[in-house]
Amino acid sequence: MSLTALGSLVAASPRPPATAAANAPAAGAALPRVDRALVLSGGGARGAYQAGLIAAMVAEDSLADGRPLAPYGLVCGTSIGALNGYFVATGQYRLLRHLWYSIAQQRVIRLKREFASIPQEQAGVGTRIWQAMRLALGLNSRVKGVLDGAYLRRWLAQYVDPARPVLTPFVWTVTNLTTQQPEFFALLPEAPDAATKAEAVRALSATVGSGAVLRMATPDLLVDALQASAAIPVAFEPVTLPGVDGSPQQYVDGGVTANTPVSVARAGAKAIDVVFLDPLVEAYSYGSAIEIASGAFGAMQKRILEADLRAAYFETFGKRAILGTNERDRNDGASNADADNENLGRFVHSLYDVDIRTLRPQKELPVDVIGFDDERPLMDTYRIGYADARRGFTPYTAGF
Repeated sequence: MSLTALGSLVAASPRPPATAAANAPAAGAALPRVDRALVLSGGGARGAYQAGLIAAMVAEDSLADGRPLAPYGLVCGTSIGALNGYFVATGQYRLLRHLWYSIAQQRVIRLKREFASIPQEQAGVGTRIWQAMRLALGLNSRVKGVLDGAYLRRWLAQYVDPARPVLTPFVWTVTNLTTQQPEFFALLPEAPDAATKAEAVRALSATVGSGAVLRMATPDLLVDALQASAAIPVAFEPVTLPGVDGSPQQYVDGGVTANTPVSVARAGAKAIDVVFLDPLVEAYSYGSAIEIASGAFGAMQKRILEADLRAAYFETFGKRAILGTNERDRNDGASNADADNENLGRFVHSLYDVDIRTLRPQKELPVDVIGFDDERPLMDTYRIGYADARRGFTPYTAGF
């Protein structure tokens, strides 16, 4: 599938009855959207939940490596969701399982050398990272991150092959810190022409905003762009990439601007399945300024996501209601002024119509966000994801 299909992306809503007109592509779309997209949110080591869920889907369908994961025609992700999404989009399911089963022993998350002697080594890397972040923020304003991003990049380069073909279109989020805007990288089964790419950007702009940037992840950018999506601010230094204009720019975690890229998925699919890494309601306690800042960031992300989901749901609800009313008016012989019909038609076809389903853990997962070296909680999280696949996705209804 080409970016042409991506150029007509998607959004949200399950309850209202769909019609053929309601599922038509939005204005300017070159081709109909794909039937369904998979959306994988960010959440650090809790991404083991997604990997377990994917493993269960693969086992259920007896799916071999090198085959696309049905029914998804588009995969979207952020941060750890981007890494998991890459292996789904390239059909490397056994390697994805191996990564999560081996990541604790490989100590992928490491402090920089200058912070390696932080006390309480027996407390685990998570505790030591928080201590290092407190020290860096309190004593040295020139420190841009306390974790070893160079080691993380080398680890990624072992498993991410820029020459490997992609089976399913894949889009992930990064945050351009230089411009303070979200950007989106894409891997596609075939290279788009200029007109198709422009069409996709227009579709993306309709859901994300006028500053939307969609870039192809060329072989020289792929590993760095995946690393950038997971570069948590303060924990990691920003990743330097060439910007759209070619100048060096700084990029950080895509979760800063779109931790769960619903807007991207709704621009390219008629329906989306969203995998969250947090239960619906959690109770937290905080013991430091860093933890309070992290909690505030999480609350902000949840609120932004809920606003995105509700906007997508009501956009779909409104479009289906208007189309249904027009059909009844025509059947009843009612007529409107040509100008009114034209304006209404433009408005309706500028809206995206999509069904949304969600799946999330029922209680807080046992592993911490930065607990990549905590083998037992990590494997427990993987198994919870595997088991939750049996529950399946639940339609999102915005409280209706």
